[in-house]
Amino acid sequence: MVLECEDVEREVAALLAKGEVVARYKGREEFGARALGNRSILADPSRHEVVQVINKMIKCRDFWMPFACSILQEDADVYVQNPKAVFAPYMILTFDSRKTEDIRAGSHPEDKTVRPQIVTPSHNPDYHRLIGEFKKLTGRGAVLNTSSICTGFLS
Repeated sequence: MVLECEDVEREVAALLAKGEVVARYKGREEFGARALGNRSILADPSRHEVVQVINKMIKCRDFWMPFACSILQEDADVYVQNPKAVFAPYMILTFDSRKTEDIRAGSHPEDKTVRPQIVTPSHNPDYHRLIGEFKKLTGRGAVLNTSSICTGFLS
């Protein structure tokens, strides 16, 4: 389904809060191993069932692989144990997590670690606002974020 709306960030946040899985393509495409909000599949990280939905219907795989969360910079300490205050905007560093019930679909199911993208307004203001709108609706300053590439088509 394709929707046109005046405030896409608010609309996407509302869909996520209702449990929908949303593909987001906005602005310039990112390059690299991680989706950082502009070519992403997003979901509510508190809903563990979205892992199966994404793996089977979207990622074209039936095996388990951990997903990651995009977390508002101002909420990073709520979800991530980062005693050295390491800057983590690219989903390449792993941390112990806090408040795991809020981000269980975006954390490792065994050890509860998280590989976050800490989102700042200066790096991606629209994506930061989307997560902020989601937080207004749910109280959670994080969304599940994975790339939109269907791994079943990669050689």
